[in-house]
Amino acid sequence: MELMETPSVLRSPNAEKKEKTVVAIGGDGIGPLVVNGTVHVLKGMKIPGLTIKEMPAGESAIKTHGSAFPPETKEAIDKCDAILFGATEEKALQVIAYLRWGLQNFANIRPIKYFKGMETVMKTELVENVDYTFVREGTEGMYAAAGKEGKVKALFRKGVITKADLEKWGEKAKYAFRIVSPQGTDRIGKVACEICMKRKEKGIGKGLLEIVCKPNVLRDQDRMFINRIKKIAENYFPEITVETYIVDDFARRLLRYPDYHDTIVIPNMLGDILSDEAAEIVGGLGVAGSGVYGPKASYFEPTHGSAPAVLARKNYKGEPVANPTATLLSAVMMLDYLGYETESEKLYSAIAKMIEGGLDVESNWKTLPRDAVPEKYRKEGKFGSTMDVSEKVLEEYKKL
Repeated sequence: MELMETPSVLRSPNAEKKEKTVVAIGGDGIGPLVVNGTVHVLKGMKIPGLTIKEMPAGESAIKTHGSAFPPETKEAIDKCDAILFGATEEKALQVIAYLRWGLQNFANIRPIKYFKGMETVMKTELVENVDYTFVREGTEGMYAAAGKEGKVKALFRKGVITKADLEKWGEKAKYAFRIVSPQGTDRIGKVACEICMKRKEKGIGKGLLEIVCKPNVLRDQDRMFINRIKKIAENYFPEITVETYIVDDFARRLLRYPDYHDTIVIPNMLGDILSDEAAEIVGGLGVAGSGVYGPKASYFEPTHGSAPAVLARKNYKGEPVANPTATLLSAVMMLDYLGYETESEKLYSAIAKMIEGGLDVESNWKTLPRDAVPEKYRKEGKFGSTMDVSEKVLEEYKKL
């Protein structure tokens, strides 16, 4: 069938090429810090055939290039094999819009994994077993409403709502569309099933696909989302067990049963919210990497955004302390996507080894990110800078 003949987006269409190019965009806020730290590691890994091209974008590029999205940056993106992305601010929405919708990157994969040694508010042995993945649809849902919001009275003029509706809500009420299409559902469902099977084959998953949405309220949209994905699993991935959840109950279950989950497929905005919640279980957004996949060039980014408040934080040496771990974990996903499986596994192990230093904070605090040390150390500025952490990861990589 057509669904199964569609090439997987989890591997670059150019993965077999000997020469590959990654465009690195720091952007705004802490983006440049964490991307620069990650680029430092990638260059130090000396991966054969991999070229990293650093390009300007974001509000910072308006000052230097007169545009938040300079033509040369777009041209580099159009020619590259993958993008390593930091973050952009409000005036540079066109950058993320192009990366997501312009390149048709629809599958936002957000792994949630506890690394031994990481500081976390969840003081329970169950957290040590947390290792699951969100598969978030990235182009539909409420986020498809970009440019499609407006005043409710416009819907009345078009005959979409009644006069009684308008009187009930008032002329100043606003609307936004929530879009869920059959084709969008099918393609994210296929990716979720592929990831579920891949996790099971690697021994880190149990072949459980959890479909999460709000079918008790959005009866047409979300029941379609559930039913179509269940059919994909039943018809093409019979080894998978499927469970369905109402989103508010599932939010509770993430905290109550933190070690139960496997592969979670979820609509856009709900996935954005719950994956951030889940990140706090394992230590925060500083250890939450992600990849956004599509048929052309996928991009890889930390989920924390620009986090401008972090820029004011300094360590004992007065150096910037934005945690590069989430970006480094995104780079792990990027290398795997590009076909550098060996390097990807080694980088992952090096990151885990760096975080494991948290088991002996007194000896290792100088190379641990602020997120990974106890509050006492944070107050004293005893934690590593962005580059300290990156350099430690590279050091561990070279040992492998």
